[in-house]
Amino acid sequence: MSNFYQIDSLNDNSEGLDSLAKDTFYGIKEDQFLPHRNENKLTTEQPIKKKVLFNGTTSKTIIYSWQSLLLLLAILFLGLTKAFANNRFKQSLRALLNYGVAQEINREEKVFFHRGNILSTIVYFITFSLFIYHIKQVVNTTVLDEDNFLFFILIFSSVIFIYIIKFLFSKILFFVFNEFNIANEYIFNISLYNNLLGVLLIPVLCVAYFTSYTFNDVLYYLFFPILSIVFLMRLVRLFVIGNSKGISYFYIFLYICSLEILPLVVLYRIFIHK
Repeated sequence: MSNFYQIDSLNDNSEGLDSLAKDTFYGIKEDQFLPHRNENKLTTEQPIKKKVLFNGTTSKTIIYSWQSLLLLLAILFLGLTKAFANNRFKQSLRALLNYGVAQEINREEKVFFHRGNILSTIVYFITFSLFIYHIKQVVNTTVLDEDNFLFFILIFSSVIFIYIIKFLFSKILFFVFNEFNIANEYIFNISLYNNLLGVLLIPVLCVAYFTSYTFNDVLYYLFFPILSIVFLMRLVRLFVIGNSKGISYFYIFLYICSLEILPLVVLYRIFIHK
């Protein structure tokens, strides 16, 4: 009996242990209700897809360091004009729309050699030459495959040379037609609008150099409208000067063809359509 009892008790204990191991986990029953986390196993069969945030495209037109430095120099000269010739700077802005203010400036002693006018003219020379170089670089890149700073110097020198020849020729032309007394007034007003064009070319060059817009967009939507507006303002000022001085419309038309349109045609034929 004792042996049977021991065997029976062992069977009972084994059944109790089996039920405890089956129904509990670390002494906790119904462990299937415990919170658990499913782990997603990474497999090497499916590669991770990389999301492309920006697909950069290289520009066909190369902007060299000296072009950016010259543009920065033009901005510096414009800042110096505003800082050290603030009164003349403000007067020049008002003279663009007010002929009376332009006459007041023209009566001063230092009309062309005022530091404000000199700095503004330098800005015009730099920006206009940079823009001609950029047009040549885009239109005919075979000529400018390498960094051709000497070609820019040639453009810069030619712009200054045509600028001087144009004003000398205007003095001679006014002298021939016995209108020499208004030569300085005409030259000052033309230089006033040239300086305006030089300042407006700064943002145009910034867009052409440092944005992804094509040069055709810059040319058709920025440069041509700006050039048309400035040229129209110059024509209106010429007719105002002519009417105030009693000059015939035939002479005014001759001035426009010989002194305004002809220099632009010469620059285009020499440097762009070459």
